[in-house]
Amino acid sequence: MNILKSHWKEKWVNQPALMLITIVIWAIFIGLCIQAGALLFTFIYSLFNPIVSQDLFEGLNLSALREQNTWYYCGVISAVLYILGMEIYLFYLMIRIFLKINLVHPFSQEISKLISAISFTAFQVGVGIIFATAWFRWMEKREYDLDQIYSLMGGGSEYLLMAAILVAISQVFKRGVELQAESELTV
Repeated sequence: MNILKSHWKEKWVNQPALMLITIVIWAIFIGLCIQAGALLFTFIYSLFNPIVSQDLFEGLNLSALREQNTWYYCGVISAVLYILGMEIYLFYLMIRIFLKINLVHPFSQEISKLISAISFTAFQVGVGIIFATAWFRWMEKREYDLDQIYSLMGGGSEYLLMAAILVAISQVFKRGVELQAESELTV
């Protein structure tokens, strides 16, 4: 226990900016978990009590959709929960990076793999949002009422841009790992 405590103390002393960023990422992670949990709970409850679908999460009213087509209602909520789950996983991976990274020797195989995983997850979130948005627009053209469903997801293009940038960063980290390994062998 003392080793773990000294590790955290050393991180705070040597890398305070990284630890502050880690705290912000933890806050976002916890907020997304609460949002997904609340939406999942109210969704399941709304299957047994239709009145609940009038206020699923932060004023989201999908009672008209539930009355029109229960399968579409379940599909829409499932799509949103999938996207929220992938966003939660994305922030989980970010937390792992900030807890593992060491500024003295920043290039490691583990950090490189985590950055690659984050880029792939960001790509999945972006594509998921784009497909879900297209599906929701298709449903709206057929006069299904989706209220403010778009406010729960955000834009997919931002995640695709983040994925592209992270692919480039992961390539830099892979090269950095190779160079760091070469320098350790020559010294």
